[in-house]
Amino acid sequence: MPNRWLEVSIRASAEAAEALAAVFERHGRGGVVVEPEIVQGHDEDDAAPAPGGFSILRTYLREGDEVPARRTEFEKVVGILRAFELAPMGELQFRWIDEEDWANAWKQHYQVQRIGRHWVVKPRWQAYERRPSDRIIELDPAMAFGTGLHPTTQLVLECLEDLSDAGEVAGEAILDLGTGSGILAIGAARLGAASVLALDVDDVAVSAATQNAAASGAGGVITVQRGTLGAPIDGVESIPGLDLTAAFDGVLANIVTRVIAQRAPVISRALRPGGWLIASGLIVDRAHEAESALEANGLPVGRRLQRGDWITLRCRKTT
Repeated sequence: MPNRWLEVSIRASAEAAEALAAVFERHGRGGVVVEPEIVQGHDEDDAAPAPGGFSILRTYLREGDEVPARRTEFEKVVGILRAFELAPMGELQFRWIDEEDWANAWKQHYQVQRIGRHWVVKPRWQAYERRPSDRIIELDPAMAFGTGLHPTTQLVLECLEDLSDAGEVAGEAILDLGTGSGILAIGAARLGAASVLALDVDDVAVSAATQNAAASGAGGVITVQRGTLGAPIDGVESIPGLDLTAAFDGVLANIVTRVIAQRAPVISRALRPGGWLIASGLIVDRAHEAESALEANGLPVGRRLQRGDWITLRCRKTT
């Protein structure tokens, strides 16, 4: 009898998605997939997030003795969040998927995306007719966050494009904190970064980013490691024996408001004077928490971008 996986999913507003993503990450297996609701146009290039800022969150549980307890935990925590009426969310959905279908279950939602002026994020398994000015990022994200569908990822790529046009990124040393699928690290490499250190605390993300970097031809520029900056996250510590003080010209941090606010001192310490930070994944109602923490650590906000309920900040280290 084939192994099966239990897919756990929920539809949630942007504000609720931030809290729920942590729950799905903690109790699921293989990370959490966050997919904005998409409106598909008439051709493959014409797809965009649906109005309203809602996303679908998914994670998976392998069939076994632990499934009933974990399912109960999902129901309990989501019930608590719903009781406080903090933000709109749908009902938890559960469905069983056979082993052979599990790895591909989410791929039907993932299409070619045109982002900014020149970016094209393309699933590795889909055909695409290249245009002369395209900067293509080809991915198989597996179960890692980072498909190009989410507004936070799109905004970071657009900021990278702007920095590149201003003569930055090329030749620089860059840190990608919370790399997920490796999409932003590959984007930086495409723009000529000299080196990219891509960190994540999730094993699935590290595996996906490593494979995507190699498949993109950027394996010589991108180093993917399991780790973080500062205090441990979920038992994963910063990389031992590696001094990252003033090691980077730029930092990419597409994570969540709470983590960016907490890590502001170590992010600042990792940047060289005059270095830049793109901080994303910030829900609009809480973005001020990250802004305040960054400014208090010598990273004033130079540009604030918003798409739907999501904020991206571009900062520069003053000292």
